[in-house]
Amino acid sequence: MTLVFVNLGRTVAGVILVETVFSWPGLGGLFYQALSVPDLPLVQGLFFVFASAVIVMNTLADLLYPLLDPRVGR
Repeated sequence: MTLVFVNLGRTVAGVILVETVFSWPGLGGLFYQALSVPDLPLVQGLFFVFASAVIVMNTLADLLYPLLDPRVGR
């Protein structure tokens, strides 16, 4: 369960590589362009979005544990 949600959060980080290699438009490509220019406010904002996605996925995993496994206390 933990690995599923942690990997979902890390998938957002993998988007940067995929969008850069295949030239797909999206946040990953925007992040790469912001690093190339350097546009530091945009880099900080996108880093915040990516970090928030990881934190949200970890929080969801923690909240779903008691529902899926009754042995885990609340």
